[in-house]
Amino acid sequence: MKQSLFNKITQSLEKREEIILITFTEHSEQSLIGEKALVWPNGDFYTEAPLSPTIQSKIFQSCERLITRKRSGTFSFQWNETNIECFAEYFPVPLHLIVAGAGHVCEPVAHVGKMLGFFVTVIDDRPDYANRDRFPDVDEVICESYMQYFKDLNLSDQTYVLLLTRGHKYDVLSLQELLKREEKAAYIGMIGSRRRISGVFEELKKDFPMESFDHLYTPVGLDIGAETPSEIAVSIMAEILKIKNQKSGQSLSTRIRDFAKMGFHEGATT
Repeated sequence: MKQSLFNKITQSLEKREEIILITFTEHSEQSLIGEKALVWPNGDFYTEAPLSPTIQSKIFQSCERLITRKRSGTFSFQWNETNIECFAEYFPVPLHLIVAGAGHVCEPVAHVGKMLGFFVTVIDDRPDYANRDRFPDVDEVICESYMQYFKDLNLSDQTYVLLLTRGHKYDVLSLQELLKREEKAAYIGMIGSRRRISGVFEELKKDFPMESFDHLYTPVGLDIGAETPSEIAVSIMAEILKIKNQKSGQSLSTRIRDFAKMGFHEGATT
């Protein structure tokens, strides 16, 4: 792959833009076989191959289905009585994990988030906490007020928000901005004791009297007895994966135990 194409793919993913890489696999002109192009969902097109605007348009029209389904695959079309076949490789935007509050729990959460392939943003309003020295490996470190950040945030079903702030007033400010948005995050979790959670909900009820808050995950994480920051990070990220993958979070051994009670036999499903 040419460096220019690689750079554009990298730049798009860094800007959280999905992109498709097109490779010509069949063409009457042998010189075009193996040539590549880039297509964006908004119709933008980039290639260094000598392709006419008509072919570019046909390529986009032909791969719209793959763009909609967010899948890789092959497609073909006719042009000037010639069959053209291409392979489209879909590059998805990484899921966005936003960790609000750069305290001691944030560090292992951000680390695990990166390991799992999330685009990780750490946000805190304290320069001593929100800096690259503490978070060298995350994608974004932002030092800004929580209220302003969540007010301007581009929310979608690809967004996972985790509130680990240092006090319930910051949770309230963040949630006030998140709850008033028409767009909804895939996940909003908030750490805290029962007393802190109760205080946050009491404040929020003043502005959102009809809100049940059932979609907020708090206390955050799965019940695995987590105590240390690293254990808490595992608990939290396990819950996020549970929501992302729409699974039960149940131990995988549970079904095996059920089969064991009935007695294993050849052909039993697992």
